Amino acid sequence: MKITDFALIFVAILLPIIIIVYVNISYTIKAEEQEMYYTKIINIATEDAANQMKEVESADKKVDYGYSGIQDNKVSVNPEIAKTTFLNTLYNNFGIKGNDAAERYLQTFIPVIAILDYNGVYISSQENVGGKIEHVIKPKVYYSYTYSIVSNKVVPGIDTSNREVHTVEFTMDDYVTHRGYRNGTNYEAKSFYISDNNNNSDLCFNSSIKSDVVKHLLEVRKQVITDTIIKQISYYINIANNYAKNAGINYEFVFPTITTEEMSSAINNVSIFAFVQGLNSGNKYLNAKSYSVSQLDEADRYYFSIPKNGISKYNLNLYHKDENCPEFKISYHNGDSVSTITPAYVLTKQQAASAKITYNSEAKQGFYPCPICNP
Repeated sequence: MKITDFALIFVAILLPIIIIVYVNISYTIKAEEQEMYYTKIINIATEDAANQMKEVESADKKVDYGYSGIQDNKVSVNPEIAKTTFLNTLYNNFGIKGNDAAERYLQTFIPVIAILDYNGVYISSQENVGGKIEHVIKPKVYYSYTYSIVSNKVVPGIDTSNREVHTVEFTMDDYVTHRGYRNGTNYEAKSFYISDNNNNSDLCFNSSIKSDVVKHLLEVRKQVITDTIIKQISYYINIANNYAKNAGINYEFVFPTITTEEMSSAINNVSIFAFVQGLNSGNKYLNAKSYSVSQLDEADRYYFSIPKNGISKYNLNLYHKDENCPEFKISYHNGDSVSTITPAYVLTKQQAASAKITYNSEAKQGFYPCPICNP
């Protein structure tokens, strides 16, 4: 057999392989490009939603919400605006705006939209509304945690043999709403900062263990918020699979991995998570997760100190921007409990400068900015 015959045989064998590999590579490249395009659209949609969903509303001036940066205003999230903005951005970028059938079909590939508010999570997922399947906002689920006091120790959950049970609703800072139950009596809901010693006495009825309760709550807060969010997303992703099957989508929605960094950022700010899965992207299916944060500005707090027994080199009543200020610790914490000064803190420099406080039953007035922490 001539060498040319071998060459022809070699080409005849190799050419189909080359063609198949080329086609597969082309499909893969096209799929990756399409996936990148879809992901870009989804990210834009979540950013639009995060920018539009935050509202400022008038609030009770006696309440320090602690997270708007302005004492008399609180920031709230409008979940309906978040959902509508997210979906409309998708419709516009997919070129299906106004096509009701196409819009509803696209919604079937969005198992969950999670809107993380300051004190709870909203979930938007599919629901049968008048015979039509569409995304609906579910009631807010609060970041709630229940604990009991048993033998002067904090026990998570409800201890049936115990008559002192507490429930707190956490927030994205250490502000809580508390409800207590003791000996058949329900105590009125009260909101305060966990670490506010002038107002947090309801956290337990034995003041000698209050510091243990405060420490415990500060330790579990982030985990409670994280667990609440993940539980809600997982539950509604499972429900979305049933609606997808009824719509003829042979794709099983799953909970994508959320990194520690993403979750940490999300639970410190109001934010939105959106999951888009099952869209055909070349030779594979899209499995996209997107989130966007709307930054919260925590209210400033200014703390007071009184010069004590010549320990401080500044013979002045001072206010500080940080409890960790060395001058604050020297003059304030040396032998004194936090509750000796009322109020424990204020929210503006003007309030701090003109504050009238009570220290060991004695009225004090006139406070100056600390030269160490320079508030």
